[in-house]
Amino acid sequence: MVTVLAPLLLAAGELDPRPLSALPADLPPLATALQAHGFTVHIALPPRGGAYGQFDPRRRTLWISPLSFELGIGRQTFLHEAVHAVQSCPDGVVRPIGWTLPLDPTVERGIQAILFHGYPTNREVEREAFSVQGQPDAVPRLLQALRQRCRR
Repeated sequence: MVTVLAPLLLAAGELDPRPLSALPADLPPLATALQAHGFTVHIALPPRGGAYGQFDPRRRTLWISPLSFELGIGRQTFLHEAVHAVQSCPDGVVRPIGWTLPLDPTVERGIQAILFHGYPTNREVEREAFSVQGQPDAVPRLLQALRQRCRR
């Protein structure tokens, strides 16, 4: 039997920019804290085509694609890009923070595969972001790191 995947059909407007109030309930405090530390947060298509999220350290700007919410990965995408924002503090250079987080071995293998196939450089930065995005304490962890690492 052959399974054919239908193309993703999106209703008109599903990729339009959204207000930050459209974020899942636990994320607006993090978005507000990022803004208080000089970052700009957009729920809009990232400049790099095909990306679910993007962080530009020079512009101190995060983009989270509305498509990521339609696919059910909006929370993870937002947290991933927020990690990169925190990694860029205090000097604008994105570097690992140094967090070593517990991961299920299956998740660890998945991250390894993603890094191997999609990230030829900055693997430690990306590993950390992928690791944090699935942690139950990701929001408080990032809020604390913002306070400690980032100037207002």
